[in-house]
Amino acid sequence: MKNKWFVSLLMVVVMMCACWTGALAEDEERETFTSGDYEYALLDDGTVEIAGYKGSADLLAIPAELDGKTVTAIGDYAFARCSSLTSVSIPDSVTSFGDGAFFACDSLTSISIPDSVVQIGENPFTSCSSLKIISVSPEHLYFAAIDGVLFRKADKALISYPAGIKSPTYTIPQGITSIGVAAFSRCKFLTSITIPDSVTSIRDWAFSSCDSLTSITIPDSVTSIGVGAFESCYSLTSITIPDSVTSIGDWAFASCNFLTSVTIPDSVTSIGDGAFLRCSFMCSSNLTLTVPRNSYAAEYAKTNDIPYTYPDANDWLNN
Repeated sequence: MKNKWFVSLLMVVVMMCACWTGALAEDEERETFTSGDYEYALLDDGTVEIAGYKGSADLLAIPAELDGKTVTAIGDYAFARCSSLTSVSIPDSVTSFGDGAFFACDSLTSISIPDSVVQIGENPFTSCSSLKIISVSPEHLYFAAIDGVLFRKADKALISYPAGIKSPTYTIPQGITSIGVAAFSRCKFLTSITIPDSVTSIRDWAFSSCDSLTSITIPDSVTSIGVGAFESCYSLTSITIPDSVTSIGDWAFASCNFLTSVTIPDSVTSIGDGAFLRCSFMCSSNLTLTVPRNSYAAEYAKTNDIPYTYPDANDWLNN
């Protein structure tokens, strides 16, 4: 049990460090200023990016100006872990959200994206465990919301599924091509997700820590499975990788404690480090990989001491 907890914690720490590294590097290059409960940085056009918030409000109206300067951006992790926030009003002056802008605001229940916003970074609402709805006006040029789920129009990407939605099932709309970074991360109520055959990419941490997820079918349109895509999906027992997939990222299925069967096709030519870490490293699972003979996946299994079998292993019984 201690090992299980440690590996899961390690995966979360790695994810957070990877997300924060870029933000920290950028912040080091810019001077920040303080105005009330807000920290901000000046942008090249003389407007303001909110870099942090130190207040404890539950109902927050973000100001359109700080020290007489227009607020146009919410920076990376600017409101991260503001656990008191239940509702946020964003001014029409804001045009962009950074990565993880409202990460782990676990009391936040709803948020509305103004029509002025043209850019939203990765995992903007990850670990907002009470978030039930993301609202976008029908006239918005760049983003859309369907049943409270946030999408980007330009590349038909699902950006964020609110973790507070209590429905056990969800069907991604046909036409969506990409499942974004951490889009479903920590959605603990989901047991089954249907992915349409329009999706080609499952990005990093897309379904990480969906620990009630028991059923998911990856369609044969998907070509890549990102880093940690299904990490800590404790309830998954089996998964079949379709022939369209060519790469499986680092830690893709790490800490899937009850995963016993994974079928990997000959099309896969890249499997990242620790892709099946929970099974091959901790040696307490019965995971077996089903792999083609003389395939990349077969060599990966041998190299990493993961039990494997061939699809035709029992054909001799029929001869």
